[in-house]
Amino acid sequence: MNKTLNVIYEEVAEVTGLSIDERTETLIGVCNGYHLTIGLKDNVYVMYASARKNGSLPDKEFTKEARKAIEGVRSVTIQGNNIAVWIAGASKNKVIANMIAAINGATEYFRANGYEDVCECCGKPMDSINVYNVSGGISFLCEDCYAKINQSLKEAQFDEENTEENVLGGFFGALCGSIVGAIVIVIVAQLGYVAVLSGIVMGVTTIYGYEKLGKKLSGKGVAISALVMIAMVFVAEIVQWNIVFSREIGIDFFDGLSIFGTFLGDGEIKTDFIISLMESYAFTALGAIPTIYSSLKKKRVAYDVYQMQ
Repeated sequence: MNKTLNVIYEEVAEVTGLSIDERTETLIGVCNGYHLTIGLKDNVYVMYASARKNGSLPDKEFTKEARKAIEGVRSVTIQGNNIAVWIAGASKNKVIANMIAAINGATEYFRANGYEDVCECCGKPMDSINVYNVSGGISFLCEDCYAKINQSLKEAQFDEENTEENVLGGFFGALCGSIVGAIVIVIVAQLGYVAVLSGIVMGVTTIYGYEKLGKKLSGKGVAISALVMIAMVFVAEIVQWNIVFSREIGIDFFDGLSIFGTFLGDGEIKTDFIISLMESYAFTALGAIPTIYSSLKKKRVAYDVYQMQ
C-alpha cells in the first residue's frame, strides 16, 4: 500500500471506525448498521454496500436522487448485487473529506429510504452478515451463503487439481486463439496503426484457447502460449506486408507471397521489415504481458475464500 493511500485510509478510519485491510488495500467495516468496503478502482475511490428495500435493489431513479442528496460523490450505480458510490475529489484532503461525507451520507440516505443491510447473495437481512474475500473480490455474505460458496469453491478446486492438462489440445487451442489475435494485428496495421490493443487481444485469445482445449493452464501452458504468440506475430507481419506489396505491384495475395522472399532481398526493405516486426513485438508484449499476468493472478486467488472481518 502506497503512502498516500495509507494516510487517506488512516484518517478516514479514525473518524468512521472502519478498518484497513492491507492485503486487499481496502477499508472495511460497519457504519450506521451497514457493512461497507472502500477501494481504489480506475483511480477513483469507490464505496460498496449491499442494501435492499423489500428484497429489491434500487432502481435508476433512486441512484439518480442519491447522487444529488449524498455529499462528496460523483455518481451512484448498481454493480452486481451491490450499490457502488463513486467518491469525488482529486487532492488528498478533498478525498478524505468527501469519503467521510459519503460514508455518513450514504448510510443515512439508505436508512431514510427504507433500505436494509443484506447478504448480497440471498438478499436477506441477517445478523450474521460479514465481509468475506471470495476469489479475490469482496462480498457481503451471511453464514449460510458463505458456507455454500466455500463448499462450491472447494469442489471446483478439487476437480481442477484432478484434471490432467492436455498439452496437445492446449497447443491447438492457443494456435486457434492466436489466429484471432493475428487477424486483429493485420486489420489494425492496414489502418496505419500499431496498437497495444492488438497485444491485449492476442494475449486474451491465445490464453483462452489454450485453457479451453488444454483443460487447465500451467506454467508449461503459459510458455507454449508465449511461443505461439511470437510465431503468430511474425506470420501477421508477413501477411500485412504482403498485402501492401501485392497491392503495389498489382498481383494477387498468393502470387505476392510466393515472391515475398525476393522482395525482402532488398537491404533497405529488409531493414524496414525488421523494424516494423520489432515494433509489433513490442506493442504485442505491452498488451499481452499484463493480460497474461492478470489472468494468472486471478487463477491464483480463484479458490481463496476467507472472512475479512
